[in-house]
Amino acid sequence: MDPLIHIVSKILVPLFFMGLVGSAVVVLISFVEDLTELIGEEE
Repeated sequence: MDPLIHIVSKILVPLFFMGLVGSAVVVLISFVEDLTELIGEEE
């Protein structure tokens, strides 16, 4: 059982970090779009 846990963790840890980076990119894009929309309305 222990080797199986190590194999699964070696697969899941990179997937977790890729998901974290993907979420950060989505938040950044949303923030930039909202900011440009707010700036555009002021003009």
